[in-house]
Parts: sequence; C-alpha cells; structure tokens
Amino acid sequence: MEKPDSPYPELKLGLFSYSYRMAFGSHDVKPSRPTNLFEYIEHAHQLGFDGIQIDLTHLTSHDPAYLAELRSAAAERNLYVEYGSAFVEADHTAQQLQIASLLGAPLMRTFMGFSRFERSTDVAAETSRAVALLRSLAPQAADLGIRIALENHCDATTPELQQVIERVDSPSVGACVDLGNFMIHLENPVAAVRQLAPYIINTHFKDYDMKMENWGFKSYGVALGEGVIDLKAVLDILVNEAHLDRITLEIVSEPQATEATTLALEEANIRRSYQFAREVLGIGTA
Repeated sequence: MEKPDSPYPELKLGLFSYSYRMAFGSHDVKPSRPTNLFEYIEHAHQLGFDGIQIDLTHLTSHDPAYLAELRSAAAERNLYVEYGSAFVEADHTAQQLQIASLLGAPLMRTFMGFSRFERSTDVAAETSRAVALLRSLAPQAADLGIRIALENHCDATTPELQQVIERVDSPSVGACVDLGNFMIHLENPVAAVRQLAPYIINTHFKDYDMKMENWGFKSYGVALGEGVIDLKAVLDILVNEAHLDRITLEIVSEPQATEATTLALEEANIRRSYQFAREVLGIGTA
C-alpha cells in the first residue's frame, strides 16, 4: 500500500528509554540479560527514530566519560537527545541538570512526584515547594541552555500543573504532557493538552486503554492506536498550538506470564507504535 503524504513532514519522532523498562530490568521485571543504553541507542536508530530520551534509572554511571560516550553514540546516529530525570529537589535537580548538559540534552523532563492520594499529603504545600525550587534552578538551566519540562506524573492535576508553571514564570520551565497520566485523574487528554498548550515543551506521547477490575477501573498502556486516546486530536494541538517540532513516544507495556512473552510484547508494541506514528499520524517522512 502506498503511503500517503505526511501532514507533518518536518516533525521529529523520538523514543523514551522507559518504553523498554522491562528489557532494561531496572523496574518491575528482571530479565536474565538486561539491555543497556548503547544497545538501546543503536536499536532506536535501526527502528528509524529521530531521537531518544534517556531515563535516569538506565544510566549505569554519572562519570563524564561514560556520559560523553552516550552522547557520541547518539550523535553518530544523528539522534537528538533528551534526558528524563525525576523529582524536584534542590541538590538532586542541580546535579541532574549537569548530567543533561554532559549528555548534550537541551531538555530535561522531571516531575514533582508527591503522593497525591495519601491523606497526609498537602498538595498546596507540595506545589509551592516545587515553585520555589524551580525558580531557584531556572537560572542554572538557562546558563546550561536546558529547558526543564515538568510532567503531569499522577501528582498534580492539569490546573495545578498549569499554576505551578505560571507561578515559576520562566522561559526555562515548561510542561511535559504524558497522555496516559491524565487518565489517573479522570481527565480528558485532549482537553488537558489544549489547556496546557501554551506551556508544552515536551511529550510522553502514548495510548492507554481501560478495563473493569473487581476493585475498579484500570488504565494501562497499549500500542498507539489501540487505546481510547484521540491521538490525532492531541497531535493537532501539539503541532498547531504548542508548536512542537518533535514528539517523543513513551510506550508502556504490561508484564506477561513469562520473560520471553513480556519482552516480545514490549518490542511489538514499540514497533506497532512507530508504524502508527509514521503512517497513520503522519509524523515525519520515514
């Protein structure tokens, strides 16, 4: 079948290393032979992606020589690099900005990460703390030429995330929109992305499905186009209202009964998502 002309020929497509969270073995599955970032970089290149985002848990060292090797491996394959940090804490985030700089990443995603659903959590205090820290870190980020992308990570609601970014009021701080995480708060991803559009600088573009369990509804990751999110509507907002020039995928798969079936599903979901992004959504010219 002949491919249609791409509606977004200049848009770049990247892949977050967390998409291979089970292959890396640093999360809830421990494979007999975990992958590593050099293998991931080469594999992302072979699949046809234009860039990568590296999760902090997939680094095996913070040594500048190791980070330089990763940077070179990506550059040799003409892949853009983003860095996926976590949490907003003064010393930690300052160090993470240095790591992003050594990786050659002009963007660092992070999140507040407080436990919203615990009764003892003071959401207003948590968001105010994040505002103060991000204000203090924004000059360092600007000096390094890095923008901090604050993700909706099952902590802040869309209005709360918007308020944090507006209160920080820095061109060095914007939003990373994770389409699946909006559903944790029963928010419509399309409406949430539209509300945050003026502040969006990064994406964890994904699809989620939902099913009923004995204890309630479960949302879970699937390949692009196989869930309930209106991806075409979201992409239109990201391009035409947020003016993004790259879309970074985070494809989350469910663990299966065996290691082999788990890793096979993870790989299949990424490959189907790549094809959907290129051929159905029209991202890039591959």
